[in-house]
Amino acid sequence: MEEQTGEKIAVFYDGKCPMCASLMRRVEHSSQCGEFDLHDMHAEKRLPFKREAVEKDIHVIGRDGQVYRGADGILKIAAEYRRLAFAERVGAFPLVRPVLPIGYRLIAVNRRFLFGPASRIFWLKVIVVLMFCVGLALSPHLWIGPRSYPLAPVFDALPRAGHALEDAMFAGLFVLAAAILVSPRPQKFIVAFLVVLVAFCLLDQTRLQPWVFLYAALLGTLALFSWDSDDYAGRKRALNIARLIMAGTYLLSGLQKINVNFVQNEFPWIVSPITDVVPAAAPALHWLGVAAPFIEIAFAVGLLTRRFRRVSLIAAVAMHVFILTMFGPVGLDWNDVVWPWTAAMALLDILLFTGKQDFSWRDIVWSGRNPYHAGILVLFIGLPLLSFANLWDSWLSAALYSGNLAEGEIYLNDSGRDSMPDGIREHVVHTLDNTNVINIQRWAIQDLNVTPYPEARIYRKIAKDICRRLRNPADLVLIVREQRLLFSRPETGYRCWQL
Repeated sequence: MEEQTGEKIAVFYDGKCPMCASLMRRVEHSSQCGEFDLHDMHAEKRLPFKREAVEKDIHVIGRDGQVYRGADGILKIAAEYRRLAFAERVGAFPLVRPVLPIGYRLIAVNRRFLFGPASRIFWLKVIVVLMFCVGLALSPHLWIGPRSYPLAPVFDALPRAGHALEDAMFAGLFVLAAAILVSPRPQKFIVAFLVVLVAFCLLDQTRLQPWVFLYAALLGTLALFSWDSDDYAGRKRALNIARLIMAGTYLLSGLQKINVNFVQNEFPWIVSPITDVVPAAAPALHWLGVAAPFIEIAFAVGLLTRRFRRVSLIAAVAMHVFILTMFGPVGLDWNDVVWPWTAAMALLDILLFTGKQDFSWRDIVWSGRNPYHAGILVLFIGLPLLSFANLWDSWLSAALYSGNLAEGEIYLNDSGRDSMPDGIREHVVHTLDNTNVINIQRWAIQDLNVTPYPEARIYRKIAKDICRRLRNPADLVLIVREQRLLFSRPETGYRCWQL
């Protein structure tokens, strides 16, 4: 290209990039507009550069004819445009200047999604991936050990992965997460992430925590999106599927809490940080516990409507703030792996249900003949209803801290306790003469930092692993209590030979 000189600074940019277009509009409508000659590559028939090059990097020609590309081009504009003078000075710092090309490249490849109509898809990806990684980082023993809590594979015939393989798989999740974040077309990285995740969960069902299940469904939604910023229909469908996942979770969570155990035991324990300090608040909080399931059901439905969406959004975010306060360091200081999930739910509510977004409840519940959308409807609303009859798993039915769960305890006599290795024995509580108890929920929390997968078949797998360590199989009894709306089993006992 021949050098061009002139009185104006020529800028060649991608007008389909909302961030680039916004900056150029500011320049165009400023008092310095006469100093710049702005060229949207999509509005120009001929360009002094290859279109592919301009689409990849902004190109700026200075008054002396010198060409500046990418980060250098942005700094050149900042140096001449007074409102960005501060940015030009920051970019000149010795520690900042070398990393600017990297930062520019990361922003450039995602530029059409950072701002504007397509930005909600991008920030949905960021929230889910970052919070997923925080959850993984808070529960390393669940994924790679060391752990005394037994594995509960989907099939007993599945081989156990070695420590080296598990370590590689766990590290791979973070590498893939980073690739998902920076890639403008992250579908293949999302699929690889989900494949590793499925392998982990097949080897141990305890890993299929409620937050893992929800994040995985959202990632599946993003994997099926085209990641074309002009794909309005695909973007709308993806966001509506995400809204269905959120609303369905709230709906089932509210329904799960309609039980006496939640009102009399679970909710009083959750609000105990308040009642321990202010006992007089107990009666009012009791009625809040009675109303809580119906409030959650109401705002789950309200989020689908235009009329009640705003008040429902406020209620949903307020609920998450309340949960964070109760479970956080100033409250129970319990199960910190759900803290980032709770924060993520509030952020996702704000992302998906605020602003002037054009969608109705019909768009959320059903959008044409899309198989994945139909699958999510079944998976987050249809099948979870079966959990009330004990025909579907509670963890896949938004039942966390609902009081509508199966609980398990392992009873050992003194001989059985003495047969246990130190890692398990530290979770054994001596209660009566020749009677010792392992509370499976507390064991999982203390060892893995997650709650156990609350199904009788899982408790039986856990107890079966303990039985293998006993000198006498008669030393153990497993007690399982299954709380359901229908077909509850108050107490079932199992001996080692019944597992």
